[in-house]
Amino acid sequence: MILYRKTDYRENAQVILPGSKSISHRMLIAAALCGISEERLSGLSDSDDTRHLLNALQNTNVSNFHFEDGATPLHFFMAFAAAKNLNCTLSGSERLMQRPHGDLIDALKQCGAVVQENHDQFAIEKGINGFSSIAVDASKSSQHISAMMLVAPLFPGQKEIVLVNKPASFPYLHLTADVMQTFGVNTFLSNEKIIIKEGFYCPPESLEIEPDWSAAAFFYSLVSCNPGMNILLKGLKLKSMQGDAALADFSKELGVSSAQTEDGVLITNSGNINTNPVFNLINHPDCAPAMMASCAFLRINASFTGLENLVLKESNRLEAMAANLQQTGAILGNKNGAYFLSYYNNRVTSAQLDIKTHGDHRIAMAMSVFGLKYKVNIDHPECVGKSFPGFWQQWSPWFNIDR
Repeated sequence: MILYRKTDYRENAQVILPGSKSISHRMLIAAALCGISEERLSGLSDSDDTRHLLNALQNTNVSNFHFEDGATPLHFFMAFAAAKNLNCTLSGSERLMQRPHGDLIDALKQCGAVVQENHDQFAIEKGINGFSSIAVDASKSSQHISAMMLVAPLFPGQKEIVLVNKPASFPYLHLTADVMQTFGVNTFLSNEKIIIKEGFYCPPESLEIEPDWSAAAFFYSLVSCNPGMNILLKGLKLKSMQGDAALADFSKELGVSSAQTEDGVLITNSGNINTNPVFNLINHPDCAPAMMASCAFLRINASFTGLENLVLKESNRLEAMAANLQQTGAILGNKNGAYFLSYYNNRVTSAQLDIKTHGDHRIAMAMSVFGLKYKVNIDHPECVGKSFPGFWQQWSPWFNIDR
C-alpha cells in the first residue's frame, strides 16, 4: 500500500478513536466472571485482539483456542480457563509463542493448575485450586500480573501477589485495579505486592469504555509534524484511567498542546519544540514508535529510556524502528541502555520509503506519518487491525492511500 500527502489536506479535523483495547479486555473478563453479556459494554474495542478474546469467552464449550498474535487475550484467557477449570489448548502465531509466557504459567502452577507447554501450544489439564499468596516475576510483562488479579475474586479470601523484580508498565496494573473497582472488588497496589480484597464481581450500572489513548499517539505524531494543525480526538479524556494519557505531557516537548473540551481532547501544534528532549517510557512502551517517528521527522536529538521490553512485542520494535528510520536519514543508537536519535549529514534523496512492518501494527501506524514527506510503501497495512481496524480511514483526510 502506498500513501502520500494530500495537497489539499485539512488542518482542522475530527478523529474517532477505537475503544480502549486494554480496558475492553479487562472488562470482558470481569463481565464474563459475573455473567454480564458483552452487549452491555459500550464502546468495546473492535480490534482483532478483542475479537479473539470475545470469541474465546463466548465459546468455552470448545477445547482449542487460537489467538493469532494477541498476547493479552492469550494471557487473560489462559488465567480465565484455569480459574474455570476448562481443559483446553491455547495457541497462536509463531511470534506470539516466542513471547514471554513462563511467569504466568508459573503463577498458575503455584495455584495448583497443571499447564503443559510445548513449542506451539499450551494445554490446561487441571485448573486452579485457589490461592492466598503467590510470587510472580513482574519485569517482562504486566499482563501476567493483571491476568492473575482478574481471576482472583473467583476464589474465597484475601489474595496477595508478591511482585518479584520491578514491574514493567506499572500503570496497566493500576488500570486492572480500576476496572476491578468498577465491578466492586477492592485492591491495594504497591511496588512490592498487590492485595486483592475478598469479594466477587458485581454488575456495575455503567459499562462505558473510553477511547484508546495508545491509538491517539499517532494523531499526536501527525499534529507535531504539521505547524498550524489541530485535531479533535472525539470522546477522549485527559483525566483517564489509561496510563498512556501521559502522552499529553510527553507531547508538549514535541510542540503539541492538549485541551479538554466537551467533545473530546483538542490537540494543537504550538510550535514550541524541545530540540533535546529526554523521554522515560518504561511505563508507556506503546507510545514509543509514534514518538520516535515524530522526533525523527522533526530531526531533533531525542533520547529514550525504559525501552528494554520493546524487543518482546509483536516485533522487535527497536530493530524494526531503527531499520525503517534509517531510510529517513535518522540513526537510532544505543548507549548504556538509552536510545538516542542522530542524523546523517545528507538528507535522504529517495522519493519512496519501503516500510517493513514485521506484521506489527504500531510500526505500520508510526511510520505512516512520513507520508507527509515521501511516498511511503507499507508492506502489510492490514496489520493495523490488531488494535485499530479503522486507522487508514481515519488517516485519509491527510493522505492519499493507494492499495
